Amino acid sequence: MANINTATDVRASYISRVYSAVRAASLLLPWLYYNRVAVSWPRVVNFFKALRESTDLPIGAVGFCWGGLHVVKLCHGSETLNGKPLIDVGYTAHPSNLTLPTDIESVRLPLAIDQGTADFVLNMAGVDTIRGIFERKNAELEESKETPKFEIKTVDGAKHGFAVRCDRDNSEEAAQEQIAETHAVEWFGK
Repeated sequence: MANINTATDVRASYISRVYSAVRAASLLLPWLYYNRVAVSWPRVVNFFKALRESTDLPIGAVGFCWGGLHVVKLCHGSETLNGKPLIDVGYTAHPSNLTLPTDIESVRLPLAIDQGTADFVLNMAGVDTIRGIFERKNAELEESKETPKFEIKTVDGAKHGFAVRCDRDNSEEAAQEQIAETHAVEWFGK
């Protein structure tokens, strides 16, 4: 993550940015190949099917970055077992690989998202798209006397990975991570 942050930091020297970009690509490209959605999605579905089959308790899913896409897809509610969605509620922070607006329009199950304002993966235009869809969906729920079930919160100055890869010696990054943790705990407590 440090390589990606350096590669996208306009304050870093040109050589540092190029080196960091090449280094990040050498690590990221093989990982992306072996963990692409066509490979990972069946694993995720099979895991949650086994979990759903083993319990009657509510099931929540949490995903960060690449895992955020999987949580969003699980919140579509289209994957079921015995007519019941594989999860009941989802939370993600700094999700990646979303296809907007399609992935968010398809969400049917409760979902909360935390997103950094300095994230290079999902920019503020994308956040605005999600916010607009969630506001519309929540308004429709309120009209039918149902509780709103979609949230997106922004974390000022937070970069991609802020919820799981912060520098704990950096008080600002530690505070950003804590915001996401608190929101997730509160979300699942509703």
